[in-house]
Amino acid sequence: MNKKNEKGITTIDITIAIILITLFVALLATLMYSISANHNTIERKSEATNYAINEIEAIKQQDFNTLQDTDEATNEFENIVDNSGNATGYAKKIIITDYSKLPENKDNTTIIAGLVKKVTVQVSYKDGDTTQTIEISTVLTKND
Repeated sequence: MNKKNEKGITTIDITIAIILITLFVALLATLMYSISANHNTIERKSEATNYAINEIEAIKQQDFNTLQDTDEATNEFENIVDNSGNATGYAKKIIITDYSKLPENKDNTTIIAGLVKKVTVQVSYKDGDTTQTIEISTVLTKND
């Protein structure tokens, strides 16, 4: 009676193991890339949000009477630089509007001009091939 020798690993076993390891490594690499890309996107958006919040806080520290209305259509983005004067890759646009002049308040004659201002800060940045913009708004009132 001829018994088949069952010692060792066959070529089919090795091939299946290599295919499974390759699939696992490819899945792991895809997952790592996705996590890294999402981390970078969140980090850029968080940094843009911090710049916008800092601008709003700086505007809040100014005297209300010195805040001049800006025209959104002609107001351009201005590059943000760090403390050393280096470009950060972010740009900001600050829009200050008397609350009584906002389009949604045009028909409301009870709003008194010059008492409330809406401040909007937009921060723009590149995320890969696209330009992203975050916008934060607040309302300031005259304290006199």
